Amino acid sequence: MDAEKFGSFIAACRKEKNMTQAELAQKIKVTDKAVSRWERGKGFPDISILVPLSDALDISLPELMSSEKSSKRNDNISNNDLKCMITDVAEIDRKNRRDNRIITWTAYPVVIITALWAVLSSHASILAAWIFGAAAALAITGLCLFAFNQNDTSGRRIYGIFMILGTGLSLLFLYLMGFNSLLLLCMVFILFSTVVGIAIR
Repeated sequence: MDAEKFGSFIAACRKEKNMTQAELAQKIKVTDKAVSRWERGKGFPDISILVPLSDALDISLPELMSSEKSSKRNDNISNNDLKCMITDVAEIDRKNRRDNRIITWTAYPVVIITALWAVLSSHASILAAWIFGAAAALAITGLCLFAFNQNDTSGRRIYGIFMILGTGLSLLFLYLMGFNSLLLLCMVFILFSTVVGIAIR
C-alpha cells in the first residue's frame, strides 16, 4: 500500500466534502496533526480508525483501502477483495507497530547513554549533553528505520533525511567538544559506507 497515494486520496476526499483537517480529525476523534501526517504520506491511520474515516469521507472501505473511488457503489465484496483488504490492514498495523518498537528501543537508550557519556566525561554541560543525545538518537533511529523499511520508498526518503540531519548535528557536537577531525572524518566514511550498503542491498 502506497502511503503517498493513500494520503493524496484522503486529502482529495476531504476537500470534496469541504472539510478542514481539523473538522475531519474531530469527526474521527484524532488530532489534526495525525490527519496532516497521513495526507503528507508519512504514515497510516490505526486499523480502528479506518471505518470511522471511510464513514466521515462518505466512501466505502474498499475504496479507502485501494485509494481510489469505484465507478459503481457495490457493497458486496468478493472473497479475494476481502483477503487483500485484510492483508493490507494487517501490513499497515504490523509496520506501524514495528516502527514504534524501533523508535522506543533505539531512541531512548541512545539519548540516555550518549547524554550520560558526554556529562560524565566532562565534554558537555547537562543541556548540551541532552541535545547531543537527541541528535545521536535521531541519526541511529533514522538509520534503523531506513534499514527496516526496504519497500517503503517515500518513508526511506524521510528516514534518510532524519539520519543525515542527526549525523550532521552529532558530528558538529563532537567537533565542538574537541574531538579529532580525522576521527570524525573516519566516522563519516563508515556511516556513508553503511548507508550505501543498506541502500544497494
